[in-house]
Amino acid sequence: MLSNYLKIAWRNLWKHKLFSIINIFGLAAGMTVCLLALIPVKDAFDYDKFHPYPDRTYRILTDVEQKESGKTSVATSPLPLGAALEAQYGFVEKTARIYYGLGNEVTTDAKSFFVNGAFVDASFFDLFGFRFIMGQPAVAPRTVVISDRTAERFFGTASPLGKVLTLKNQGMFTITGVLATKTHKSHLKFDLLASMATVPLLEQSQQISPQLKSWRSYWDASSFTYVLLREGTPRRALDGALQVLAKQGNEALGPQTDQTYALRSQVLSHISPALEQLRKSTWEPTIGSVLAPAALALVILLMAGFNYVNLTLARSLSRAREVGIRKVAGAQRRQIVGQFLTESVILGLFALGLSFIFLTLMDNPLIRRMNDGVEPDLTLWACFLGFALLTGILAGLAPARILSSYQPANVLRGRFGEGMFRGMGLRKGLMVAQFAVSLVFMVFVTVMYQQFRYMATASYGFDRENSLNIPVSPQNYRLVAEAFNQLAGVERVGATMQPLGFHADYLNISPDRFQNSIPANAHFTEANYVQNMGLKLVAGQTLPLSVSDSAGRFVLLNEKAVTALRFKSPQEAVGQLLWLSDSSEVQVAGVLQDFNYQNLAHPLNPLLLQYKPSEFHYLNVKVSPHRKTAVVAELEKAWQQLYPREPFTYEWTDETLYNHYFHLEDLSGLGLIVAIALSVACLGLLGMVSYSTETRTKEVGIRKVMGATVAQIVLLLSSGFVRLLLIAGVIALPLGYLAGEMFLHEFAHRIALGVTGPLLCFVVMLLIGGLTVGWLTFRAANEDPAKSLRTE
Repeated sequence: MLSNYLKIAWRNLWKHKLFSIINIFGLAAGMTVCLLALIPVKDAFDYDKFHPYPDRTYRILTDVEQKESGKTSVATSPLPLGAALEAQYGFVEKTARIYYGLGNEVTTDAKSFFVNGAFVDASFFDLFGFRFIMGQPAVAPRTVVISDRTAERFFGTASPLGKVLTLKNQGMFTITGVLATKTHKSHLKFDLLASMATVPLLEQSQQISPQLKSWRSYWDASSFTYVLLREGTPRRALDGALQVLAKQGNEALGPQTDQTYALRSQVLSHISPALEQLRKSTWEPTIGSVLAPAALALVILLMAGFNYVNLTLARSLSRAREVGIRKVAGAQRRQIVGQFLTESVILGLFALGLSFIFLTLMDNPLIRRMNDGVEPDLTLWACFLGFALLTGILAGLAPARILSSYQPANVLRGRFGEGMFRGMGLRKGLMVAQFAVSLVFMVFVTVMYQQFRYMATASYGFDRENSLNIPVSPQNYRLVAEAFNQLAGVERVGATMQPLGFHADYLNISPDRFQNSIPANAHFTEANYVQNMGLKLVAGQTLPLSVSDSAGRFVLLNEKAVTALRFKSPQEAVGQLLWLSDSSEVQVAGVLQDFNYQNLAHPLNPLLLQYKPSEFHYLNVKVSPHRKTAVVAELEKAWQQLYPREPFTYEWTDETLYNHYFHLEDLSGLGLIVAIALSVACLGLLGMVSYSTETRTKEVGIRKVMGATVAQIVLLLSSGFVRLLLIAGVIALPLGYLAGEMFLHEFAHRIALGVTGPLLCFVVMLLIGGLTVGWLTFRAANEDPAKSLRTE
């Protein structure tokens, strides 16, 4: 039976080659996007599969009940919890704590590196399967293991064992080992893991806040607890223990606490993808992040499926007699359904093969990131094959049910009736839906392009030309600045915490010792940097040119800060005393004209600029515009004389801003998806127009004999399809406009959407669809009527 199905299916597909090709290409295009989305979905479920005991290792979560804001679930848990579990419950084999309290700035002779570090118990290396490339776990105080990426970043190919890292405000740590992290997908990410035995020393010397014995550290610190149960221990035993310990923890908080909490377990193998939103979470992908691209891909695949339904129903007249004859010969409805499903499954398998070819030909950074670190194992191939089979079945199900319902008596008598064409409205509706979805996508991506280009090229209110930023450490920036200032072509060298246009620190400012404080942003810099960036003073003077710490007493405000502090004018603010979050007293030296000092997605807030050398991590070098290439070579030479073992790295200010905000490669990837969606819709239109002109060949011949012109025939054949495109535009333009407005609403500084962009997208869609219709109808109108009427 199956062999007969396959033979008949192959003959039908071969007989109607054009429709088969259109269906295969349409399904392949939609399937390509779906396979791209399926890869990260499968990858999300592969997290933490390399650990030795994933099914009996649990992370402890905390459900916090606050008096004012209600219930909040966090991924953290109290630091004393692990020791209490091991001490009081024999079914607990081991516990491991991860405390992200390690300093995030590592200083070398030449530069400062920002890292992600944590303190861990020695048992961490038993519960988790991170493999040691070299060395051994960090057990003793002030020892640390580093990731393979960190080893390459800091030491290149040299062995890091025994080397010393200096962490800001926390002292020196000796490296004892290197862990392999590149090949592992885990919800835990780190550059450094220091021994938990270091924490009591740092707390005693007040280098970190005391959290180790706090039952509130789930809220005040980023601390995670993992529990390994003994074999055969049911999960309910752990949950019961957590209820008891949560009661003890609440009692330890005291009666004056503003919150209470409960503890619950989460098995390690089910952490990724995250099915709930947790505050203070780790790095596992959320179910929303993997389902959102999958939903987009499924929409495109549905459009390809619509093509199959449309074309199959359009050919229902020619297949109706086949169905009637087979039913008279004794075929049952389920057999006819099986025949049509076999055809659709074969199309799905052909489309799968073609989609693999499309995937290999695609070379886009967005697509490469989607596939980053994913190994094509047997499970992934099985998912692809199962997906192709499911696609074929779902695409063919509706046509199979409709075609198999025909009554043989009516079909063989030629009485098709109105019921035979009840799918006409459905086919038109599907075609309108295809082009409407394509147009919404097109408008949305166009709005994204315009917004990101605006963010990359807008005037931020500072001079972004002819200056480059060089990472340095706070300890050596003066030495490097002096060397650079002596070079020809260097106009000025200024130090700053980070380049403008990205982020800023936070603090509170008060004009009366915190009776009326305001939240503000802070940027630590010096006078030369203010001049390099061309920041304009509206009152007072700039920061003093000084290398002494006393210069930090003077600050600059922007106009927003002047207004928020309720000074009547910028001139009145000059000379006023202010108090900062760290209880230090400063004096306003001047007021700057407002400028965009951070991401344009954020609103313009009060800003304070202060001289603070301990936070200087970049030098900004203003160069002569006519000597840019030569100056870079001289800067590199001067750097190598100071630090021959450290590579010279730099970024131009304007290029950094442009590349940070205008992700042309990502937008081109989204544009490719839009092109695929539009191509799928056009393929469906191509098939429908082709079938329509084929069935009306004799009508066209008669009209030409009766004197109809080519233009009249083209208008007759194409008007109905163009009308469908116009309906799609009427539906999609408001939806696309609304989607664009919702996207722009996320940005404080945004473009004015207007109607020009959406209308241009509609014109492009109408032009592409019109050319598709016009080309086929023009060919049909130019056919020799003698050929079409020869059989009459």
